[in-house]
Amino acid sequence: MLVEGYRTFSTFGLPQEQRVARWEEHNASALIDLRARTLDGTALEGREVVLDLGGVHLADVAASAHVVERSAQQIASSGVDGVAFYFALRGESFFYHSGGVQLQRPGTLLVCDVSRPFMRGFAHGLEELVVRVSRATYEQVVGRPLPAEPLVLGFDDVPGSAHAAALARLVRTTLASPGPDERAAAQRQLGHLMHAVLHGSTTSDDHRRAALAHIDRHLCERDLSVGAVARAVGLSERQLTRVFSETGTGVARTVLDRRLELAHRLLSGPGRPVVSAVAERCGFVSASHFSRVFRERYGCSPAEVRVGS
Repeated sequence: MLVEGYRTFSTFGLPQEQRVARWEEHNASALIDLRARTLDGTALEGREVVLDLGGVHLADVAASAHVVERSAQQIASSGVDGVAFYFALRGESFFYHSGGVQLQRPGTLLVCDVSRPFMRGFAHGLEELVVRVSRATYEQVVGRPLPAEPLVLGFDDVPGSAHAAALARLVRTTLASPGPDERAAAQRQLGHLMHAVLHGSTTSDDHRRAALAHIDRHLCERDLSVGAVARAVGLSERQLTRVFSETGTGVARTVLDRRLELAHRLLSGPGRPVVSAVAERCGFVSASHFSRVFRERYGCSPAEVRVGS
């Protein structure tokens, strides 16, 4: 993919004796300088996608079991400082630093200062999303010095975690489609979301953005309610209702609209699943209710859209 600042790398197909060195070289130039070693001398299998947005790097990383270390010597010579946000998707890991050891499990976010030495170990491999932010960008956006101690926060369906979940979702979607529009949107939103993760949200836009991310992740759940969304964002139902009232569309109506939009895409796209399957996939209580509200929205039945596609 020929996109400015977009790089992909994989150790697959490389001679086994070259894989660790090439993995280190790629990370040093694309993301962060680390020394790596595999466990028991096994071959390293890894792939990585990195997007440079200027002051912020996004990455999607997967690798087999190994250990990485960032030493004081590397920090002094690399010129890379700032903060890393590590979103664990698969595999437990340890994070060793001067203050002790912390465990990171899937569904958690680790925030750490990369200008301080550390070691990370992945006994069973890893899949993670990464945001690396330069010191200048971090302090400008977040409005505070780099964290003195690493932070571990939830981002996967933990009450109050919707901002971190929205940040992880933004990283994933931007890396999947890194065109000019997506890059511009990411640059606008990253600062707000990082600030909201570390400070708690301070604006209605932050709350709304996090709520929409939670809604989109849970559209298939029939019991998705205003209360559930409010808990995810860390607000009361009254506060969340007030946030959405500023746009003229309530929370429940927003959920319905997004379900209908998803249903329309499924019915008009490839595969064309049957109407009852679409109703279930989009969280409607019944196919009849789905058909009624779909006709009210689009002026035709779901079956007509499916056949017409």
